[in-house]
Amino acid sequence: MRVAPLIRFPFVRLGAKPQAASVAVAIWCAQLFVYGLCAGPVYRTESLRAIIGAECLNGHWLYPVLYGEPFLTKPPGHYVAIALCSLPFGQVTDWSARLPSAIAATATVFLMWTLMRRAFDERIAFLASLLIPTSVLWLDKVPSAEIDMTLVGWVTAAIVLFHKALQGHGPSSVGLLTFSLICVAAGTLTKWTAPAFFYLMAVPLLAWRRQLRFLVSWQHLVAVGIAGLFIAAWAAAVANEVGWEKLRDTIRSEALYRFNPPAKAKGYPWTEVFTYPLLVLAAHLPLSIFSLRTLRPSFLSQLDDRAKLLVQLLHCWVWPNLLFWSLVPNHNVRYVLPISPALMALGAIGALWGSRQREPDARAKVESTPCSRGGLPKWLLAFLLTWMIAKIAFTEVVVPQRTAGRDAEATALQLRELVPPQETLYLFKLKDEGILFYYGRAGRKLFEPRELPRGAFALLIQSEWDARTDYGDVQLIRCMYDQQGAPIYLIRLN
Repeated sequence: MRVAPLIRFPFVRLGAKPQAASVAVAIWCAQLFVYGLCAGPVYRTESLRAIIGAECLNGHWLYPVLYGEPFLTKPPGHYVAIALCSLPFGQVTDWSARLPSAIAATATVFLMWTLMRRAFDERIAFLASLLIPTSVLWLDKVPSAEIDMTLVGWVTAAIVLFHKALQGHGPSSVGLLTFSLICVAAGTLTKWTAPAFFYLMAVPLLAWRRQLRFLVSWQHLVAVGIAGLFIAAWAAAVANEVGWEKLRDTIRSEALYRFNPPAKAKGYPWTEVFTYPLLVLAAHLPLSIFSLRTLRPSFLSQLDDRAKLLVQLLHCWVWPNLLFWSLVPNHNVRYVLPISPALMALGAIGALWGSRQREPDARAKVESTPCSRGGLPKWLLAFLLTWMIAKIAFTEVVVPQRTAGRDAEATALQLRELVPPQETLYLFKLKDEGILFYYGRAGRKLFEPRELPRGAFALLIQSEWDARTDYGDVQLIRCMYDQQGAPIYLIRLN
């Protein structure tokens, strides 16, 4: 009997079985995503996500709440995920707030590995799964308390299930399609843009394969109806609490912010329409270069039907979305993070397929196992080791440097010493959630000076302190500084 060789994975040797390959992928994900969970305090809007996640633990599960007020600019999905990850520990910490992104990133890698295994041989699928998370976008966003990677996880799950549904027949395909649209609904309740990423993939793919009638099929309509019920039920429950007008106006303002240039902008940013795709491709170097190889018609002609369907799906996942979000005036590279798994997968396919074609007797290797050549190619091993070094440098050097001098924890400790535990801390225009996250006690936002109760403690920014007579007879407790070095004033109303 022929014994399969071992996988030569960095620092380990694993048997050439799917279980061993999955262990190797899990170890790689842990190195990239779990390592760094505790690196540095929450940074920028991480603190906002963490504070709202903590409000979920206080009972606000239905919709996001910030300082006692509904905060509907984003749906509650990511905040609920933070709360669930923090529930066993009784409180939200900086690392538990980052845990959902690490889980979502790991799930995304395994979903893409599963997707690749259905179309290509085990070796290409395994090696591609190691390459998919090697983007600077993933380096910055995983682990992070930001929403972006959670959205990536839901979009990837929806598209993987959609791909499988296209290949199936009968009741099983209906079930897969329904679960796919439920993942779209879950993504929508995480960030409003999830349906755009899904249908900007699905419509071009169906058009390419001349299956546009699928969109009006009963299977698709039933799946959309079931997924829509989840969103409608949530919206109705929220509207019952805060009112339809507030929910509608918040969603509309979010759409206007995304699709209309800011008022201060000088017209439509035509230059960014051309530079934005280049920035996205640059954020995925070097694999994005190899993804262009898969655009050649001659490349598709080499593939069987299963592989061709997958490559078509990946192309429809990447390029229509990239075009659409390039035309949207409000540009930020992280906004298109949900296309990253597909772009990196195309790059991996282009690189691995190209190296495979240069091997002697490549045809005989089509059905090879992940380990049929005895281990990782030397170029790939060198790249993965280099990426691991970059991960260590980012975690141990970049993260501490970018949070140095912000002193959120030290300032929060001062507040805890000066404000009695039973007192609510009131805020007006202050937007330093980092300090308030580490403060960890009750805070409430007010909009008018006359709303401040007598004897209450409040934090004022410089402009509010200059107009302190509007608040009445105030006593200065301590002048401190926010994370940007601007003065903030802890006062008490006599």
